[in-house]
Amino acid sequence: MMGQFNTIPSSPRVMFDEEGDNGLVLCDKYLPVEILIEIFCYADCKTLMNCQLVCKRWKMLMNYVWHKKTEQTLAKPFPWNDKIPWSVFYFACTKKPYERNLLRNHSGAEGTHHWDLGSNGGDHWRIEEPPVGVPKLPQTEPMFKDRQICFTTSYQRCSKMQDIYLTDEGIHPYILDTYQPPIVVSEWYSCRWDCPAKYQLEVKLIGVDEEQMDKFKFEDILEGEKQNRWLQVSHVFENYGTGLRVISFEHSGRDRLYWAGHYGSKMAGACVSVKIPENICTCTCKKT
Repeated sequence: MMGQFNTIPSSPRVMFDEEGDNGLVLCDKYLPVEILIEIFCYADCKTLMNCQLVCKRWKMLMNYVWHKKTEQTLAKPFPWNDKIPWSVFYFACTKKPYERNLLRNHSGAEGTHHWDLGSNGGDHWRIEEPPVGVPKLPQTEPMFKDRQICFTTSYQRCSKMQDIYLTDEGIHPYILDTYQPPIVVSEWYSCRWDCPAKYQLEVKLIGVDEEQMDKFKFEDILEGEKQNRWLQVSHVFENYGTGLRVISFEHSGRDRLYWAGHYGSKMAGACVSVKIPENICTCTCKKT
């Protein structure tokens, strides 16, 4: 009947008791904390976000759940302390930003898309597939097994750059500031057998106030025995301080004979990756 309402009083609220079983009794069945955590790990990330709003008990458990789910997702150990925000684990699970290449279009498969062109002198940048006048790119690198492709410069300086916004990629500021995980940068470079060239790489770490926190600068003159072979440059940033938010990657090159066409330096497989940080003790206990 319209207008009816339930006159049966609702059950009284049960006050939360940390020593009690609140949140551990489902369908009249008691579930140990360990079992409940295992069950939660099967839920997707969106569901877990809602689960942590259900009750205090579940909220208390959720960081353990997030941590366990993160390690399952990444298939590697992930740092833990009771101060890590749950969003650290959420981004690690959903964006999987660690130990993958954060640079887009590393070898030219999409032309110069994702790159900001700086100098574009001579006959400009060119994409070569396969690279001309040099051996095949190293087959030991998975990224080169299915496609032989590279960027090539001309007789005047050609440069381009790409900025990586770490928080947008899913690396939480808490991880960057507390753990300062190692950042590995690398690239393969070469030049033709018949024309020497110059290759340059500059990678900058930029902080929250757009200040430069650290820099790696590399230059190589490719002539003689360095011609007609693929070389690799690599560098690891560590202990760079708090506040890192952006990595700026810029590479450039040109030939050394000023020949028309594309006889300059070749580059492929540009890579910037953030390693999973190692666990560190953040407690205030004193060693005995």
